[in-house]
Amino acid sequence: MYQIVIPETLYKRLQRNAVPFVDKDPVSVIERLTDFYDAHYNNSNREAETAVGADSLTEQAASPRRFAATSPPPLFHTTVRGEFGSEHFSNWNELLRIAHIGAFAKAGSFDGLRRVTRAQIVPGIRSDKGFHYIPQIGLSLQNVDADHAWQHAFRLAQYLALPIKAVVEWRHNNKAAYPGERTVIEWHPAAK
Repeated sequence: MYQIVIPETLYKRLQRNAVPFVDKDPVSVIERLTDFYDAHYNNSNREAETAVGADSLTEQAASPRRFAATSPPPLFHTTVRGEFGSEHFSNWNELLRIAHIGAFAKAGSFDGLRRVTRAQIVPGIRSDKGFHYIPQIGLSLQNVDADHAWQHAFRLAQYLALPIKAVVEWRHNNKAAYPGERTVIEWHPAAK
């Protein structure tokens, strides 16, 4: 572990980028920003390192372990990005939003969606208790932890018969199932 001194101006910038109730300290903000940078700018560097026989850590990142969609490991303390059908997502709540928009289109109504989702939804605008309004479908969806986000999205992927792929990275946290590791969890309709 390294100790660094963060200038006040940089600390204030980190505070502006913090996600309430998710980022507990500057380290979690730095991890999230680094994850974003790696996901968007470093992929070509990783592939090049793997091609020339990089160390085992880089090889592990290039070839992540895989788990069944029906029984993933605990997903607490993770970041995620991936695809739900043809839609891309970059966090757990975005995955839930995309899944519910798609399911609403098939279900045809709020009551129809309520019958197929296990997530907490309410008609109209609600912004307390973790609810966020989804204007495309006129309802509010309650945010959940990563484990429940996967369960709800996976159920809706099955309902819609759409593929789902999540690239999950555990934060460097002692309470994480696999600190610092990555996995891919995916399901395709043909794999029922």
